[in-house]
Amino acid sequence: MRHSPHRAASLGLLIASLSCRGCIPAYGIANMCKQHKIRFSVLLGWLFFSAIAAHAQIFSSDSSKIQFAPNKVPSGVTWSSSVSLTDGGLLSEKLPPDRSAEVWVQSQPIPAGMSWRPPTSATIRLDVEAGAQEFTYLGAYFRYSCDRVHWSTWYDLPSSKDQKDVAGRAFEGRLSLPRMVNEAYETKMREWWKTNPAWSSDEHELCVWIAKSDPDFFAREFPFIGYVQVRIEGESRGVRLRSLTVKVSSGVSGLTAPSDGRARSTAGDKWFFDASKIRR
Repeated sequence: MRHSPHRAASLGLLIASLSCRGCIPAYGIANMCKQHKIRFSVLLGWLFFSAIAAHAQIFSSDSSKIQFAPNKVPSGVTWSSSVSLTDGGLLSEKLPPDRSAEVWVQSQPIPAGMSWRPPTSATIRLDVEAGAQEFTYLGAYFRYSCDRVHWSTWYDLPSSKDQKDVAGRAFEGRLSLPRMVNEAYETKMREWWKTNPAWSSDEHELCVWIAKSDPDFFAREFPFIGYVQVRIEGESRGVRLRSLTVKVSSGVSGLTAPSDGRARSTAGDKWFFDASKIRR
């Protein structure tokens, strides 16, 4: 969970200062804030600030449904040649018991969070609307991207334990990135702060700056989850796939630097940074 270090320090010292001031009228002693008292107040301030930081979170949960019908499929969704798009869904031909055909479907890139602060951990759930017996086997996978151009490898998405619907399949998994993958990104962030950006908590603008100054950065670094993409693979003797529903849930720190009214108007949008659209 990321927040501006200089913002945190300022708030911690402010709390410490207020703690010290509050001691004077309470005890009526002019020299109350001696050296050991100041240390104690600073400690209390930081403890109080830490408690606030632990709870100052913004949670996001968003579902994207892919309906398989003419003129309803989102751009970027692809599937195997073994199925055809019909009014009733993706349909494959009926095969005899001793034969089966490979079937795969891949979603479009799906934003994983807000455009000013993407998450470093997320829960991904996939609901597959198809007959329970129409696949001889079915697996699900996901990957993530920062910039919509460069992608991580594919990760397994396990079957959901709370699956109840016999008319479909559900998969659910969680991805959490270690702090070490943020090191290069946070170094860039500190360099960007020196340019006096309009709002120092706006990570979309940070990423635009990085893409212009270091075009290959997001080809080698994957410090956050900007987009997710899911894929199913299986075999079938005849399938009718009606829809896929992808739900992405995440949480980020709510601590921000003051924007002073200079934040961009699209700050409340979903993550939309796309390196392919950056002019270098």
